[in-house]
Formats: sequence, C-alpha cells, structure tokens
Amino acid sequence: MADKIFLDYTQEELDLQYTNLVTDYDKQTQQDLVARSGEVAEARASARDLSYRDDPDNRFDLYRAGAVANPAIIFTHGGQWQRGGPTASSAWAGAALDHGISFVAGTFPMIPRVRLPDMVDHATALVRHVRANAADYGIDPTRLCIAGHSSGAHLASSVLVRLANEDDLAGIVCGMTVSGNYDLRPLMLSYRREYLQLSEEETTALSPLLQLDRPLPPTLVAHGGAESDEFKRQARTFHKALTQNTETELLVVPDANHFAVFGGLEAPAAPAWSFLTRHLKSSGARAAE
Repeated sequence: MADKIFLDYTQEELDLQYTNLVTDYDKQTQQDLVARSGEVAEARASARDLSYRDDPDNRFDLYRAGAVANPAIIFTHGGQWQRGGPTASSAWAGAALDHGISFVAGTFPMIPRVRLPDMVDHATALVRHVRANAADYGIDPTRLCIAGHSSGAHLASSVLVRLANEDDLAGIVCGMTVSGNYDLRPLMLSYRREYLQLSEEETTALSPLLQLDRPLPPTLVAHGGAESDEFKRQARTFHKALTQNTETELLVVPDANHFAVFGGLEAPAAPAWSFLTRHLKSSGARAAE
C-alpha cells in the first residue's frame, strides 16, 4: 500500500488533486473558455499589449468602460504560473463592461524564464502602474479591485497581502480570487514542485494564507462546486482565515469545474457582481485606509 504524504493522499492521489485537465470535459471547458476569451478580446478591447515595464512580457489589455474615472478590475490570468496571456481572462471582461467597470487583463514573465517570487513582483508592479497612471486609462485610482483565476488567484492574493503588509492599499477597495491555491506547502509535495523549485522559506513567504499579518480589503473567494477536493479546501481555508480580520465572502459556483467556474461568473446577473458592484460602484466607495 502506498504511503500517505499529505492528509489522506498518496503521491499519486495528491498529484491528481492538483491536476485540472483530467477528463475530456475538463479539456472541452478549457477550450470553450479560450474561445470565448478570444472573441471578447477581438470585439471589446480598447487597447491591446500596453506596457507597464520595459520587459516585453509586461503587458496588459485594457477594456475601457467609459471616457473617464471608471472603477476597474485588475485581473491576473492562470496557467500554472507557466503559460497564458492577457486574453486568457478576457471572457470576464465583457461582464465587467456591462456593469460600467473597466477591466485590465495583465500578463508577466513566467516560469521557467523567471521564478515565482519574481512573478509576484511583476504582478505587484502592474497594480502600481495602473494606479499611478489611472488617468491615462480612464480609471478612477480610488476604486480598484485586484482579482485573478487559478495561479492568477494566487498572484492576486499575494499582491493583496503584500500591499496590505507594506501599508500600500490606497485605492484598492476589494479583491476577488477564483479557484486559487493560497497555501503552497501541499503543492510542493506534488508534481508541481518540479517546476516551482521553492525552498521551504520561499514556500512559506509565497503562501498568502501564511502571511495574513494585516486586514485585506473586502475579498470574495470563489471556487467551482465540481473542482477537486484540494481546490475546494484551499478556498475554504483561505476564506476562514480571512474572517479573522477581513470582510469576506465565499462563493461556490454549482457544478462548475476549474474552467467552467468562469461561466458562472461571466453573466451580468452572476452573484459575484453583487459583491463587486457594491464595492466598486457605491458612491461611498473609498480607498482602503
């Protein structure tokens, strides 16, 4: 009998828990997401491949809701920290525009070109660039949301935690993380350790769950009801930790896998929008103190 290496999981079982493309349905829903995202990018992007650092991989697409002073979601895409680009999250931009919210779809250098600590630096730089240059993009710098999906949810939560711990949350009124991993320790027991290549100290430092020293802005934590037990546990554990000092909501998209979860968030009437519009569009919305 194989040994248990984490909770009740053997090595093979833990590897499977952190694998999102297992069934034909998984693959089809990923392909559907890519197709929808590409269509939205072609039809609704206001500007493509804008730069926020000198590196050519530091780019973002802008979906501008109006001429000036729009609230905005700054979104980091998934792809196991190894692949993807601005259009990976564009399926969600259309719903943002329908709510009068601008959408910034960013990308950055990825593994193996850089390491995960560098990726957090790049994702933080994107937020700071948009905030500092908000007027150029028709964005209100006092009404910003940091969000992400999958590995992008890890990056988004890492940025939120970093800005909170550095007392630099001005303008960040909320966060949203979808199907992310917030404690990297079990990932470093899985096959993912082969490309993450993190030391024990780095694993702790790069786990948002383990770095919650200060309150975050109101944060929505979402996952699909048909995701693996580990992805569900990661979301529940992060949400529970946030309840200690942060306004937070846990949203489960029924019957959705890791990619279909997007479909449960895209519709303008999806439950996530009540949270987002409350914080981004309220006349009383203010920058985090």
